[in-house]
Amino acid sequence: MSWFKQHIKWLSSLSKKLSSKETFLFLFFVVIAALFWILLSFNNNITRDITINVVVNKPKSITLINDVPTTVTVTVKDRGLSFLKSFFQSTPTIELDLSKYINEKNSAMEIAPNQLINEVRRAINNEATIIKVIPESIVSKYTTLPGKKVPINWEDNIENIIPDKQFVINPDLIKTDPDSAIVYALDQATLFKVNEVDISTVEVANLTSTFTKEVTIKGINNVKIVPDRVKLTVPVEPLIRKDFNASISLRNQPHGVRVLVFPPSIDVTFLVPQSHYRDPVNLTVIVDYNDIDPKNNKVNIKLGEVSGNYTNVTLPIDSVNYLIERY
Repeated sequence: MSWFKQHIKWLSSLSKKLSSKETFLFLFFVVIAALFWILLSFNNNITRDITINVVVNKPKSITLINDVPTTVTVTVKDRGLSFLKSFFQSTPTIELDLSKYINEKNSAMEIAPNQLINEVRRAINNEATIIKVIPESIVSKYTTLPGKKVPINWEDNIENIIPDKQFVINPDLIKTDPDSAIVYALDQATLFKVNEVDISTVEVANLTSTFTKEVTIKGINNVKIVPDRVKLTVPVEPLIRKDFNASISLRNQPHGVRVLVFPPSIDVTFLVPQSHYRDPVNLTVIVDYNDIDPKNNKVNIKLGEVSGNYTNVTLPIDSVNYLIERY
């Protein structure tokens, strides 16, 4: 049983033993004592961490290459009463004026530790003792060059997205949202070299439905990429069995010879993505004249061109009868 429950039980037991008037007086003095203890505690110095929002005021023509922290954590020592007041106030904010901390030689905004402490002090109680600020300083490179729109490349980083058996990824419908990003660089030469940006590697297996995930864009040194995260969508669909009657064609047939095969066509079975089930089939079955053995009345058949999203292509037979006619 917790300390609080133990004392509540003790007070309840004690109040039952006392008369109603005595119980009222007893509780009254308990409350007075508690308030007195709280006032004494809040009058003492307390050390705690507080979070302060950070806002950078800059012209629209300037882009910060390195991310500036949106908050700083400050360890301060102050009277408990001041901390109590802070609970009823909004989160303090420091507004950093870029023009005040700009270093044109280095093309950077540089805020030294003592400067950051001064900014923090203006945002909080001036009587508080600042023990530590994290981060201690803020440095961010900047550029005045306009951004460049480039496509987002996903092809090299999704090879580890694996569908379950009897399912397949539809590569024609893979996309990122957005499909492009704006890049900013410190110099024109760097900006010229960046023609696309890549998403981070994604790994997932046994997919049976469309996969969607927010992914980061790989960073490039001294380049700002906006946005730095995109939504990747990888369509996954079932494989459907399909039957197709394919005519058997002849290859390498010499002049003056005609070869007839029996049967002239066969039913080929294969799996195709659901979205391509009704597409025209581009699949051939062939007999190669060079495979004909005059001592054998049958010749082997094999697949020719297979241009489509077909898997597990199966031939019902491996050979056919043939007849050679000469003219």
